[in-house]
Amino acid sequence: MKGGVVQISQAASIALHGMGILALHERRISVRKLSEMISVSEQHAAKVFQRLTKAGLVNSLRGPSGGVELAVPASKITLYEVYEAIEGKPSSDYCLINKQHCPFGSCIFGGMLKRINEEFIKYLSSRTLADLVRSDLFDETKGIATSNKN
Repeated sequence: MKGGVVQISQAASIALHGMGILALHERRISVRKLSEMISVSEQHAAKVFQRLTKAGLVNSLRGPSGGVELAVPASKITLYEVYEAIEGKPSSDYCLINKQHCPFGSCIFGGMLKRINEEFIKYLSSRTLADLVRSDLFDETKGIATSNKN
């Protein structure tokens, strides 16, 4: 399925959804269980959660009772911090054709791309994992997460 104009990577999506589930449950969950809940491969989820661990957002424990859990309260983690842990800091002078200097002299989109990026960052920065869990946006995930609580 083709996406919309604004897209995020699968890794960032896994991170945001997985962190939301961790915030909802408020306990350690295995990466295997999280990957099943998000419907992605365990290997991809493990790589994503390694990055979140390195960023200090997640604590990871190995072994039979291991898994991942939030390292910081959900109310203190913004969606932007999760996004940045996976994607790095977004560039404000983003070019669709990856050119240092536009061959047209200036971007054919004017400042629109910059404004879209700024709005996206503003949105992610203004919402925490706790906000996400409380929102209607997370209702479907709440159903998935609660049916998989064991």
